[in-house]
Amino acid sequence: MATDAQAAIITDYPISAFRYSATIGGTAISFSEISGLNMDYDTTEYKEAAAGGVRTIQVAGQRQAPSLTLKRGLFKDGLELYEWFNSIHTGKFTKKEVVISLLDNENKSIMTWKVMNAFPTKFEGPSLDAKSNEVSFQSIEIKGDSIEVSN
Repeated sequence: MATDAQAAIITDYPISAFRYSATIGGTAISFSEISGLNMDYDTTEYKEAAAGGVRTIQVAGQRQAPSLTLKRGLFKDGLELYEWFNSIHTGKFTKKEVVISLLDNENKSIMTWKVMNAFPTKFEGPSLDAKSNEVSFQSIEIKGDSIEVSN
């Protein structure tokens, strides 16, 4: 009976968003929050003269570059995101593949987003407040050439 209930949960319920993994350039990095797994097209409005007056048509344009925000807690030796961001000013800058995988209850990949040729565009350190006892977070924004979705 329990296996029937588990099978029903797997097939009939939406996938939870709290179990995922991320790699940047093949290196696994833990994040508390990932946002921006979006795909958008620019649109262009095209107007033409018709017998009944001006007709407006919406036309799909170019696909916009993906822009992700990755947020994680700040650790004592956790400078890899900052070092990647700062490498833009050095001769060691490289674009990397970012892979985000949504996982099931057995930590198997259900869906994967690959951001190709990604590079950091913004690094944000923690907000500091002497009256707070919250965890310090850092975040990095990245852009890439394209995003591929697979399962």
